[in-house]
Amino acid sequence: MHETHPGVQDMACDTFLKIVQKCKRKFVIVQVGENEPFVSELLSALATTVADLEPHQIHSFYESVGHMIQAESDPNKRDEYLQRLMELPNQKWGEIIGQARQSVDFLKDQDVIRTVLNILQTNTSVASSLGTHFLSQISLIFLDMLNVYRMYSELISSSIAEGGPYASKTSYVKLLRSVKRETLKLIETFLDKAEDQPQIGKQFVPPMMDPVLGDYARNLPDARESEVLSLFATIINKYKVAMIDDVPRLFEAVFQCTLEMITKNFEDYPEHRLKFFSLLRAIATHCFAALIRLSSQQLKLVMDSIIWAFRHTERNIAETGLNLLLEMLKNFQASEFCNQFYRTYFLSIEQEIFAVLTDTFHKPGFKLHVLVLQHLFCLVECGLLTEPLWDAATVPYPYPNNGMFVREYTIKLLSTSFPNMTAAEVTQFVNGLFDSRNDLSTFKNHIRDFLVQSKEFSAQDNKDLYAEEAALQRERERQRMLSIPGLIAPNEIQDEMLDS
Repeated sequence: MHETHPGVQDMACDTFLKIVQKCKRKFVIVQVGENEPFVSELLSALATTVADLEPHQIHSFYESVGHMIQAESDPNKRDEYLQRLMELPNQKWGEIIGQARQSVDFLKDQDVIRTVLNILQTNTSVASSLGTHFLSQISLIFLDMLNVYRMYSELISSSIAEGGPYASKTSYVKLLRSVKRETLKLIETFLDKAEDQPQIGKQFVPPMMDPVLGDYARNLPDARESEVLSLFATIINKYKVAMIDDVPRLFEAVFQCTLEMITKNFEDYPEHRLKFFSLLRAIATHCFAALIRLSSQQLKLVMDSIIWAFRHTERNIAETGLNLLLEMLKNFQASEFCNQFYRTYFLSIEQEIFAVLTDTFHKPGFKLHVLVLQHLFCLVECGLLTEPLWDAATVPYPYPNNGMFVREYTIKLLSTSFPNMTAAEVTQFVNGLFDSRNDLSTFKNHIRDFLVQSKEFSAQDNKDLYAEEAALQRERERQRMLSIPGLIAPNEIQDEMLDS
C-alpha cells in the first residue's frame, strides 16, 4: 500500500478487501504467539498504513476494516475498535463543525466541501460493511450532517436562482450536490444494512422529515436529488407498516412535484423516474392502507402515473410500472373498495394494457401484460364485482352481468385496433381469452398466437414474446450441466468460500 508503481496500491486494497471478506474472523482472535488480535494492531498503525493511499483507496481500506470489526462478537470491543477506526475522520469532522459554528462561511470553501465529502464517503464505506453496529458512529454525526445538508441545499438553490439554469452545471454546485447525495447515500446504506430494529427507524426518520423531505419539495426541479426517493423507498421496504403514518407527509413532499418533472416527456430526469416508481411500489406493497386514504384526485394521480410508467419505452421503468399495477390490482381486489376502484379504472386499465400489448415496442413486457389481463378477466368472471362496470347513463342496454359487458367491450376495442381482422376472428379470440383465463400457459399462448397472426407483429422478430420460456430452457440446461462434474468451469460456479 506504499508502493508508488501505478496500479499496485489499487490491487493491494482490492486484495486486502477480498482476504478480509473470506476470513474476517481470523483477524479478531488472538493468534498463537501474539498479544492482541490483528485488527487492534492494524488500528494502532492506521495513520501510517493509509498515509500514501488515494481517497478512494482509503475508503476501500476502511470498508475492509469494517468487515473485521463486524466479526467481533463482544459489543464493547466492537465499539472500541469502531471508535479507533473513525478517530481520524471524526477529528477532522469535529474541527470543521467547530469552525462552522463560529462562522458558517467556513463551510463554503471548496477545499472544506471536498473534505466533508471525503469524510462522508469514509463513513459510507464503513457503514456498508459494519451494518447495525455502525449505529454509535452515525448517531455521533447525524444531526450535524443534516445541518450541513440543509445549508448546502440553500446554497445550491440560491446559486441556481441567481445564475439561472446554467448554474446547476458549475463545478461548485456539482460539488455541493455531491455532499448532499453522499449524505443520503450514507443514511440509506446504514438503514439498509442495519437489522430490522424499529427504534433505529424512529431515531433517524423524524429528524429527516424537514431537512430532507421539506427541502426536496422547496427546491427547484434541477436541484432535487433523486436519492431522496430511493432513501425513502429503502426506509419503507425496511420498516414496512411502521411507516404508514409518514406516508401522507411523504406524498405531499415528493409526489406532485416529481410527477411534474417526469411527465413532461419520456427523457428528462431519468434517475428520478425509476426511483419514483420504486418508491411508489414500496408504498403499495407495505403501506397500502395509506393509499386507500388518499383523496380520489390523488388516487387518480397515482393510477395515471402507473399508466404513464408502463407506457414507457425504457424497459425497467415499464416493468416497475406493470409490477406496481399488479400489486395495486390485487390489493384493491382484497379491500372493501373493490367495486369502487374497478368501476373507475377497470376499462381504462384494460384499454391501456391492450394498447401496449399490441405495440411492437413493448414486447419485453409481454409476460406482465398477460398477468394483468388474466387478473382482470378472472376478476370479472368470479362474481366479486357486484356493481355494473358500465355507465347506465350512456349504455342503454342492460347487460346480464359484467362478464358479458367486458366481452362486448373487448371485442369492440380490438375490432377498432385491428381493422384488418374479421369480426369473427376477434370474437373467437376474446371468447378464447375468457375460456382459458384460469390456465396461465394456455391463456398466454392464446394471446401470443393472436399477436403473431396480426399484421404488425407478423413481419418482425418475436423472440421477446418467448423470453420467459427461453429463460426456463436455459436454466434447465444449466442445472443439467451442473449435475455432470467438469462441464461448467469453476469460475462460473458461485463462490462458496465466504466467511459468513
